[in-house]
Amino acid sequence: MVVDIHSEFGVELVLATPYIYWLHTQNKLDSVNVAKDMKPFYYFTNNVIEKYNHRTIDNAAAGLNSLPNNWLHHNTIDKFEKDYGELTKDEQDKANGVLDYTKWTPPPLKEFYQNNRFIFDKEIVVINNSFNLEKGGYPTRYFSIECLYEMFTHLTEKGYKVIYRRPKVNSLPTEDQNEQGSFKLGEIKAQVEGIGLIDDHELTKYFEDVILFDDLLESNSDLSYNTLQCMLYANCNKFISYVGGAGILCSYFDGKNIMWLSRGKETRKDYFSKDSYYHKLSNCEIVIVRDKTETYPHSIKNYFELLKTIKDTF
Repeated sequence: MVVDIHSEFGVELVLATPYIYWLHTQNKLDSVNVAKDMKPFYYFTNNVIEKYNHRTIDNAAAGLNSLPNNWLHHNTIDKFEKDYGELTKDEQDKANGVLDYTKWTPPPLKEFYQNNRFIFDKEIVVINNSFNLEKGGYPTRYFSIECLYEMFTHLTEKGYKVIYRRPKVNSLPTEDQNEQGSFKLGEIKAQVEGIGLIDDHELTKYFEDVILFDDLLESNSDLSYNTLQCMLYANCNKFISYVGGAGILCSYFDGKNIMWLSRGKETRKDYFSKDSYYHKLSNCEIVIVRDKTETYPHSIKNYFELLKTIKDTF
């Protein structure tokens, strides 16, 4: 079997990667064609061609229709033999976030990538952030400067070392249409008392125990972007992320993953039930924190519950 895929990053990790690893375990995998720097997720085979220099949000063009699961948010044909729109409300709730797992085995990334290279003097917490167009609209899944300042302060005062990752435009190995269009947005910026106007990357410099992922990438130039992610995450048991690609990747590495949910189909009822793919990527404990969008305008982020959960948990 030859698998050819270049979908959105998180979509590939959920729909394609576990299928490809399942094919490998069944001795049915011939080769894999993927986007640049995705080979680290297919360490189990030498027959990987990094064929694509871009990704696409067009599911058909991305090759998803060749997979047992071709839609991220449910597989109602497998579960109910009906389309989502034909289901009752109760059936829809049971279908949300649930896939066909008969040919679906996530590779043990944590086991493979654990290492002695990235051992720090303190326990690490990985924070993933984003600032991209979402379905062509303004971003909602991001942590503001104020939120990050409070996160960094709490975690470093509790004795953790923080690794902060938020890709800037054109910094990823490959990008989809939303990521490519995000250059218009600029950076996450705010006025900080005593400092002035700074962005989130600059904010890390004001905390002794906060490390910018980009700095680690620069000082470990022998590693690719995704290899570094896997090696860092394999040595980490505490993650803070958002529901999406970064949250999916963190959920591959056991430990505990606090994920902020602000919008999208993931807000549907029971999406994060025990049968959701999020809970099946590894033994990771998923902690969902929902933005209170019913009481706050969409342009105003309510981070209160997120910060409270972080402080109560880490």
